[in-house]
Amino acid sequence: MKTHAEGESCTHEFWVPDGSALMYVSYMKGRQQRHICRFDPQSGSDEVLMEMPACSHLMSNHDGSLLVGDGSGTPVDVQDAQGYSIQNDPWLYVFDAKRRRQARLAAHNSSWRVLDGDRQVTHPHPSFTPDDRQVLFTSDVEGKPALYLAELPEQLFD
Repeated sequence: MKTHAEGESCTHEFWVPDGSALMYVSYMKGRQQRHICRFDPQSGSDEVLMEMPACSHLMSNHDGSLLVGDGSGTPVDVQDAQGYSIQNDPWLYVFDAKRRRQARLAAHNSSWRVLDGDRQVTHPHPSFTPDDRQVLFTSDVEGKPALYLAELPEQLFD
């Protein structure tokens, strides 16, 4: 469906839960910019939806109209840290895919550290509740990983 360009990484790919699209993050070595991309399996079209902050994980709601990502720092396992380094970002972001807008939702303040040999347990991995009113995420801000809910305000993008 897509061949990577020279120096491009395509990561955090997932199917929109209703099956309407495949989404992923694209970025180029040496650049801070990340892009949310959408592939339509019916038409075969692949489009860049919008620029986004460097998020470690990205997920959509049921129909792909909203996305949520967790701001991150340079991953601990990156071999080429100079080519792929990013500034630490403690925020959860919500993206309006249709209007191509973004807003900070809440600070996750995760440490991103490896805990008991596992590098994933402190990652926020945000996702929407079935009614799209809250975002579920993990943080170790209080010392140990725990689950949190952040409510989406009605006027989030205003």
